[in-house]
Amino acid sequence: MATATRDRRREAIMDIAVDVLAERGYRDTTMLEVAKRASASKETLYAWFDSKAGLFEAVIQRNAETVQTALADILAEKAPVDRVLKAFGHSLLTLLLGDGAVAINRAAISEARSDPTLAETLARAGRDATLPAFVVYLDRQAACGVLTLDTAGEAAEQFLGLLLGDMQVRRLLGLLPAPTAAEAEARADRTARAFLRLYGS
Repeated sequence: MATATRDRRREAIMDIAVDVLAERGYRDTTMLEVAKRASASKETLYAWFDSKAGLFEAVIQRNAETVQTALADILAEKAPVDRVLKAFGHSLLTLLLGDGAVAINRAAISEARSDPTLAETLARAGRDATLPAFVVYLDRQAACGVLTLDTAGEAAEQFLGLLLGDMQVRRLLGLLPAPTAAEAEARADRTARAFLRLYGS
């Protein structure tokens, strides 16, 4: 199988795995069910991903790379800080509160006690890889005199608190639907303005 074809096939299998995960939860998701829906052999899934945990670790890593690329592009922009904060917040809300991300987070939580591998992968590939880039951006803005910060790390945590509030918890509990694009944009705008009232020079 050509590399490009294999990569597309692998991506499609991971997409189907997330759909099954959202429907059934981690315990009731099987490699056989994913293989059936993907019209693939179970042997192919085991050859590519090794195990169910390996499959979802690959999904987490793929999603994290997508997030990191999108956010890195936003933070690298030379736009005014309010526009960058708003775009960053909008992307983060869309990515963290989408159905796929919620399904993966639920899986990691459900298995955290018996097998913390998914939770550890999620933390390492998600927040631990993404937040430092935002901290660097805030430090750069402070050095330019745009922001006044005690520490960029504390300010980054404050931004996340303003942006997410309890929305992520409520999404995980099934009490809140994914935000629409308009809702995410409005919340990101409110967050950027509130953040700049706290830290703008």
